[in-house]
Amino acid sequence: MRVIAGSARGRRLTAPKGLHTRPTPDRVREALFSILGPMIPGATILDLFAGTGAFGIEALSRGANRSVFVDNDRRARQFLEKNLAVVAGTQSRILPVAASQALKKLVDEGEHFDVAFLDPPFDAGLLEPTLWQLAASGIMAAESSVICEHRGRVHPPAAPNGWCLSRERPFGDVAVSIFVMKGHSP
Repeated sequence: MRVIAGSARGRRLTAPKGLHTRPTPDRVREALFSILGPMIPGATILDLFAGTGAFGIEALSRGANRSVFVDNDRRARQFLEKNLAVVAGTQSRILPVAASQALKKLVDEGEHFDVAFLDPPFDAGLLEPTLWQLAASGIMAAESSVICEHRGRVHPPAAPNGWCLSRERPFGDVAVSIFVMKGHSP
């Protein structure tokens, strides 16, 4: 696993062994950033269920203003902290709590994000409830995108009120679904 482009291009990222933490494959991140392209420079990124932080780190490498990483798994956060060294000097923050708690905290702090990435454990049943909580929270900017990673052979989560599914791309066992506020496109 590596940073694909930007200031940290080619730098290696580490991940724990086994399937407990499932980093987003390089080819999936490359495709996502091709779609998101001009949205990333200067953007504020929310990486929920961050794991190794590959998505938020890639965004920082490509010019995002800052990234907030959320993960309540201590072991994953150890790798995330180590991986953040490849984009040293960038603005980042780690919230070591569950996604639902983090969203409440970010609302209370008045945060706003341009891009959010949700990649919970596939069989945990967290993707759709978290997507809906995020959409209802009001922390996403008007022309923002929310990317959900899920199993390739399951339907994407239902679009929250005021949002629509903009794109869905399968990548073998993994698929990504991009949601935008109605009236906008990534």
